[in-house]
Amino acid sequence: MEFLSKNKTLDQAILATLSYFDIFKIPLSKSEIIENLLFLKSDEKTAEKELIKIKNENNYYSLDLKKSDYEEKFERSKEYWKKVDRFRFLFSLCPFVKLVCVCNSLCINDTDENSDIDLLIVTKKDKIFLARVFITILTSIFGVRRHGLKIRKRFCLSFFVSESNLDFSKIAIKPYDIYLAFWIKTLEPIAGDYKIYEKLISENSRFLSEYFGNPISVKKDHFKKRNTIQNCTKKLFEKVFSPKFINSKCREIQLNRARSKMETLSNQSGTIINDEMLKFHDNDMREKIRNKWEERLSLIVKPTL
Repeated sequence: MEFLSKNKTLDQAILATLSYFDIFKIPLSKSEIIENLLFLKSDEKTAEKELIKIKNENNYYSLDLKKSDYEEKFERSKEYWKKVDRFRFLFSLCPFVKLVCVCNSLCINDTDENSDIDLLIVTKKDKIFLARVFITILTSIFGVRRHGLKIRKRFCLSFFVSESNLDFSKIAIKPYDIYLAFWIKTLEPIAGDYKIYEKLISENSRFLSEYFGNPISVKKDHFKKRNTIQNCTKKLFEKVFSPKFINSKCREIQLNRARSKMETLSNQSGTIINDEMLKFHDNDMREKIRNKWEERLSLIVKPTL
């Protein structure tokens, strides 16, 4: 696992970090480099002399990107976040949902013209199937759920996890999973109980410490608490639909359907179906991203990396 060795110099750590984001054609500001710095602890002042050697445009750093590579992505991402803000209330209303986070591409501004909005949905223990039903219904009624060919600016409901199963290191690919590490680190909570997000980061702190030197900071830029009406509505729905047989019936129907679909997939590595996690990623890109990262590093970084 030489690529993950922490025996690095600061310039190697910076190159390794920028190399990862260059895969997605995303440059980083000085503060973002420090926030996402692999392997080592550092600060902006210490990193300044190393960053002088690296190409930057408008104080955004990359190894080989042009402004045209990312300018549209940044502007498009602003529009996507407006969509999140507009429909956040749906997730605040949804019964048995404990936390909703935006994940994947939007969190790093990697949006193209046909991007969706990926969500991680944390549910109440033993209510994962019922929560999935409600959030699917609500987003469908308002025409914002991704399905079929309707993708652009729609919410992708492909990852549900129980509040009792927040340690994602258990699903990491071997020998290491740099994609998953950045995926967890860049999660943006948008609705629910913020304490559940803090718990998620805490339960993954040991895993994240294998990749990042600086302490993991929690995010709050896009998070809003439920208002009183939303909170009362959510509690009412949870009271009405709390009997166990309702979730059991939802479980039976969803498991049969999901497992039947899974059997048709040529690559099942991105699919997990159980009582504590529902993950439907037909095309798991983690190994491919890791290989691209290693390839970039082998070309630009000293052999000691």
